[in-house]
Order: sequence, then structure tokens, then C-alpha cells
Amino acid sequence: MDPLTLLVFVALALTAIALFNGVTSMAHGGVEDDRASYGLMCRRCLWQAVAVVLVLVAMLGQLG
Repeated sequence: MDPLTLLVFVALALTAIALFNGVTSMAHGGVEDDRASYGLMCRRCLWQAVAVVLVLVAMLGQLG
């Protein structure tokens, strides 16, 4: 497995972890969820963007 593929899987795992944390926080609700939900969503979006960029870089590398 090349390093780029490994990075894609790491970014995917971190996205899934951030999503899971957001869902569990939302399920508990309350004041803590109000404070943490925006940060968790931003973190998930960041990791998702990193994963998409890495996949695009990997695809462009296959073309060349």
C-alpha cells in the first residue's frame, strides 16, 4: 500500500470518528451539545475535505 492510499484511509477514519462524536453528542443533547456541535461539524468537514483532496491527488497521479 503506497503512502497516499494510507493517508486517504487515515483521513477517512478521522472523518468517521468526527461524525460519530457529533452524532453521540447530538444524541445526549443539552448545554454541552450546544457548545460542541459547531466545532465537531467543522472538524468533520475539514477531514472530509482533506480526504477528497487526497483522493483527487491520487486519481491525478494515476493519469500521469
